Amino acid sequence: MGVVKIIELVGESPHGWEEALREVVAEAQKTLRGITRIGVKEFDVRLRDDKIEVFRVRAEVSFRLER
Repeated sequence: MGVVKIIELVGESPHGWEEALREVVAEAQKTLRGITRIGVKEFDVRLRDDKIEVFRVRAEVSFRLER
């Protein structure tokens, strides 16, 4: 057994939700080891002048704590 820690990250992209999620994955992999799951909690957009400015993905990153 072991302990799994969960953190929440938000990725943003002007090009779409898939790229925003790739930003989350890339950022998590920079510093976290033992990632076991990344689950998307929410998709949203930021608008400016009635147009989509940024696509956003809020995700939970689960990873094992190293001993």
